[in-house]
Amino acid sequence: MTVAAGKLNRRVTVERPAKVTDAAGQPITTWETHGAFWAAVTTGGVGESLQDNRQVSEDVRWQIVLRYSSQSAAIAADWRIRLGDQVLSVQSAVDVNDAHTHILLTALERKA
Repeated sequence: MTVAAGKLNRRVTVERPAKVTDAAGQPITTWETHGAFWAAVTTGGVGESLQDNRQVSEDVRWQIVLRYSSQSAAIAADWRIRLGDQVLSVQSAVDVNDAHTHILLTALERKA
């Protein structure tokens, strides 16, 4: 996979989960910034979530391509991406062809 530098034209922020305890000592998950990256971003369509045969949400699928670096290679499937006001849940992170040139992320945006 080759992505021209001009296609990496969207700034995304990648966040990783951080486990902390609240004032009552209960574990909670917060998010901390892992890094900001230039990315090529495309949508891959919409899927529906059903509950009791009723549509409860539409999920928008996204593909995000980042240049390979030790920082982008660390991204994992339980992380999230901020794209402006949108929050995307990372579903997979793959080193394309194991070539160490690009990381392909697939992500979901939950729509209520």
